[in-house]
Amino acid sequence: MRALSFRSKLLASHVAVVLAVVGIALLTLDRWLAADLGRQLDQRLEQQGKGALEWAEGGKRHPDRIASRIAHIVDAEVTLFGEDGTVLGASAIEARLDIGPEVEIAKRGEVGKAARWRSGREMHYVAVVGEDGTILRLAQPLSEINATVAETRRRLVFASSLALLVAIVLGFLASRVASRPLAEMTTTATRLAEGEFDTPIEEGAADEFGVLRRALSSLATQLSARIGDLVAERDRLHRLMTIRRDFVANVSHELRTPVTSIQGYAETLLRKDPKPEMRAQFVEVIHRQAQRMGALVEQLLALSELEVRGKDDLAKEDVELVAVARHVRETVAGHAEKRKVTVAIDVPSDLHLRADPEGLERALLNLVDNAVKYGKDGGNVRVSARSEGGEVTIEVVDDGEGIEAQHLPRLFERFYRVDAGRSRDRGGAGLGLAIVKHLVESMDGTIAVESTVGAGTTFRIVLFTR
Repeated sequence: MRALSFRSKLLASHVAVVLAVVGIALLTLDRWLAADLGRQLDQRLEQQGKGALEWAEGGKRHPDRIASRIAHIVDAEVTLFGEDGTVLGASAIEARLDIGPEVEIAKRGEVGKAARWRSGREMHYVAVVGEDGTILRLAQPLSEINATVAETRRRLVFASSLALLVAIVLGFLASRVASRPLAEMTTTATRLAEGEFDTPIEEGAADEFGVLRRALSSLATQLSARIGDLVAERDRLHRLMTIRRDFVANVSHELRTPVTSIQGYAETLLRKDPKPEMRAQFVEVIHRQAQRMGALVEQLLALSELEVRGKDDLAKEDVELVAVARHVRETVAGHAEKRKVTVAIDVPSDLHLRADPEGLERALLNLVDNAVKYGKDGGNVRVSARSEGGEVTIEVVDDGEGIEAQHLPRLFERFYRVDAGRSRDRGGAGLGLAIVKHLVESMDGTIAVESTVGAGTTFRIVLFTR
């Protein structure tokens, strides 16, 4: 069975209240009107009876004639009784035989009143007593009062039905207006349950619906934020799992080649005694592969240390940037000279910033070393810096072959290499730029790269002076 809507319940309750009020009003008015008309009849008959007593007391010789005359004047049935309750005269034959409790009450000197059925009619009686003990009783059928009550009842029922109809129409309109905010909030809540947290919610009036609207709006904001956090955390965990999987695979791959080479050449040396020149060549290969493994392990340890170390562990101090740049140039001088690469420095001598000197030098060294290592023979590398608005921008620019656009977004990922074969031949493990990124971010800085194929590459570091 389908449940009633709030609007239907509101309309039903409205109609029920109106019906109850109208019903109680009709019942009360009906009884009150009948009682009031009865009281009025009592008062009228009592007054008429007392006024007619003077005639009744003087007409004992012709009581029937006097009773008929009084009945004609007061428009009621009249009966005259002696002080002992015997009938003296009456305006109607039926009245002589109709002696009720009202006569007994009048004999005691009080006004007697009674109502009873006689000959199929409901009659009302009022009896008054004169000074000489004569009792005058007036009787009148209640048909006139009942007709008045019935007519009034019909009119009240018609008016109440009309009022009920108007109340139903007004209740329908009122329930429609009153239930509209609830219907809107029901729709909103349904959309929120379906995950549409950007659903606009108007605050509305400062009533209970307004409070509920604001509560829904706040709930939507909180749910959106929490679900956003959960999605971001899920994506982060997924990314970490991917990085971990790739890390294990890449480390295994990177170590497999030198380990295989070392193992193969070592087994050759153990099985037979090669010629001295071959032995020297084998030992050289083993030495080179061991150095490669050592460099890889060193970079892995450095990267792990950076990930574990927090920003609060950094020993920041005032750094003279030009001195760091010169020291980096001296470090790569031998390699640059081999490839006839010119390393130029364009850093103001008065440029200082607060940073981790060791980390800054290491990051800059990796960038310059990469520029020399992967640039063209006889090329140029330029290290420049400028300070503006509390920020220091450091650029390492080369005029080498450049990097294709599809590689740039992944350039700072671990073990990612643009040309894996060439990088491996030149001793690269794909960890240098990942280390640079960690170092820069640990100093609250940012790093970006721009490159044009055939024109060169620019790495840009932004740090704060303070």
